[in-house]
Amino acid sequence: MYQALYRKYRPKTFDDVVGQDVIVKTLKNSITNNIVSHAYLFTGPRGTGKTSIAKIFAKILNCHDLKGLEPCNKCISCEQANNNQNIDIIEIDAASNNGVNEIREIRNKITLVPTNSKYKIYIIDEVHMLTDQAFNALLKTLEEPPSHIIFVLATTEPHKIPKTILSRCQRFDFKKVNANHIVDRLKYIVKNEKIKITDEALFEIAKLSDGGMRDSISLLDQALAYSDNEITINDIHEINGTLLPEEINDFILKMLNKDLVGLLSSLEEYDSSGKNIIKIVQELINRLKDCLIAINAPSLCNQDEFYDKVKSINNNKDIYMHIKALSSLISEMKNVNDSKLLLEIELIKNINNADIIDESASNNHNVEKVTKPLENNTSSKKEEKKDIVIEPVSNDTKLYDDKLLDELKKIRINNSLCKFSQKEREKIKKKLEDLDEYINDEEFGKTVSLIKDGELKAVSDNYLMFMYNTELLSESFNQDLINIESLLYKCFKDNYHVIAIDLKDWDFIKDDYNKHKDKYKFQEEQIDLNKIFNIESTKSTTKKNEIDEMFDDIIEYE
Repeated sequence: MYQALYRKYRPKTFDDVVGQDVIVKTLKNSITNNIVSHAYLFTGPRGTGKTSIAKIFAKILNCHDLKGLEPCNKCISCEQANNNQNIDIIEIDAASNNGVNEIREIRNKITLVPTNSKYKIYIIDEVHMLTDQAFNALLKTLEEPPSHIIFVLATTEPHKIPKTILSRCQRFDFKKVNANHIVDRLKYIVKNEKIKITDEALFEIAKLSDGGMRDSISLLDQALAYSDNEITINDIHEINGTLLPEEINDFILKMLNKDLVGLLSSLEEYDSSGKNIIKIVQELINRLKDCLIAINAPSLCNQDEFYDKVKSINNNKDIYMHIKALSSLISEMKNVNDSKLLLEIELIKNINNADIIDESASNNHNVEKVTKPLENNTSSKKEEKKDIVIEPVSNDTKLYDDKLLDELKKIRINNSLCKFSQKEREKIKKKLEDLDEYINDEEFGKTVSLIKDGELKAVSDNYLMFMYNTELLSESFNQDLINIESLLYKCFKDNYHVIAIDLKDWDFIKDDYNKHKDKYKFQEEQIDLNKIFNIESTKSTTKKNEIDEMFDDIIEYE
């Protein structure tokens, strides 16, 4: 059976460990000088050697014929450790054994002396996953363990571990492995395995693995399975869902030149070819950072034709804006089904804002600033909202009337809560599951994705209130009310009045509703959606007829 490369080349001695010299030296000296602690905490990014070093440390401590710092590999303890059968080295995955009962079981067994070794060593991986009760059970054991017991706790999130546990451990912070060290280790592996790969591809693997030795070896293994002959940088980007450097450069130039059509076309092409949109955004941020360095500290980077083009544009402000916007977008994209949609909206928003600023400077158009605070029908929200710049269209009208939309939003929030029904909400949530069959539909997919990305929070009669994690998504929902309500009508044959809020709004609204339930009375809605969005009634009718035709062969009417 084929053995994964990261398992085959897992470090077996301290000398095999890459990129953690300080930690290795400290542990070696502690063994040599016989000042071994009863508890250690290994923290740091994934794939940097925490568990591997814990196993090596445990094996050396239990070797019966240690030669310097090299285990003999012949005694019963070493042989059992090599076969992962040493009953005195206990590995526990806290992610799946995180309860107080599991820790109590350890506490009950620590009085037992080792069977074939010098110490009983407990290696608890992902220790931050333990429950509060489990940590409390572990605390007494860590405080006064028997002399034959050693704990090695490993975690990627030390901030989640109680301070009472941290203070009882020697802490070692593992760092990301240097790219050059990763490349050296990969070269050793490809030489042993007789793998054909270009140096360019090796360095790209090191870059994409972001300091994780295990990740880099896994990516090499995946490339080996994908490539027919020699592994190239193109193969690496294909399997990783990322873009070639020249593609990233081209995308950035389109951003800085405000080529929105080119950007959306490229994004559509990348999405169709299976690229990972989130990884693309991360690459864009890193490359934009390089652009800032090239402009402001040119001696720190190698100049090339791309940087020359960036310098000719020389707009620090736009680069800062894109970095800030894309950095904020990363966490949001991980919580939605359609990350491409979110990126498209952000690019349109940023580029249009940049255009408005330029036009204002040249006095070609008047720019109107509108502040849109969310207000509840019973009280006003004190939190300050960001100003939104809206560009007037040629006929001096806006794409939508923000004041009317705010007024409608207050009414619909009120009406969604005034007769709130938990039973009705669960019923509607179940109905919304039927939209899943249209999620990949070319015409309806984006609207369905937008609906599904939200959480239905309140239902009163036919009023539905959705909550989104970000203000950007809730605004996108509210600016598309006509299409959303038309879609819901054709799917469920009922006139639903919908509205969206964001997470911050919900915290305020929930608190206000719990304190002033009696003030939430039904309000008659007399605002025409067509008027809000500057749509002529004939156009609206045409739009509805078009949707009717599209759904005729899908929906059965009673």
